[in-house]
Amino acid sequence: MKNLKTELESYNFKLKLIINSIWLSKSENRSRNRNASMILAFRIEAEVQRHLKKRLLAAKSTYWTVEYRDYRSNDQCQKCQTFEHLQNKCNRSSRCLYCERNHQTWNHKYQLPTCEDKQSCNHTISRCCNCQNAHFANSAMCETYQAAQPISS
Repeated sequence: MKNLKTELESYNFKLKLIINSIWLSKSENRSRNRNASMILAFRIEAEVQRHLKKRLLAAKSTYWTVEYRDYRSNDQCQKCQTFEHLQNKCNRSSRCLYCERNHQTWNHKYQLPTCEDKQSCNHTISRCCNCQNAHFANSAMCETYQAAQPISS
């Protein structure tokens, strides 16, 4: 498929791409695997939304469409508290941001009913699920958090 942009525009009603599609995998990997991903760029948001709702046709096949999201290495998952992915793509067990136990952060129970402020509660024994030290998993003191941050030039 030399010019996928032309083929996609030919077989899909009202599809107009700004540039040729960009594959996220190498051609040798695409020939071996059944699934591969590509990026399509549209002129306006309405076109994006229209084509997200249905499959695209090309090369005698249909293709699912999903919105591409670029994740950074310092993005922290709100479900498992690790880095390099976000909650909507997480398949790990839930870990609490405050105490590292296997429950979602919003379900964290404080030791005393008067403790409502997460940042100043002296009764929660904080434990980071990334480095096992005594701080919250999103603390700037965390070695794992620091390692995930981009190196400033």
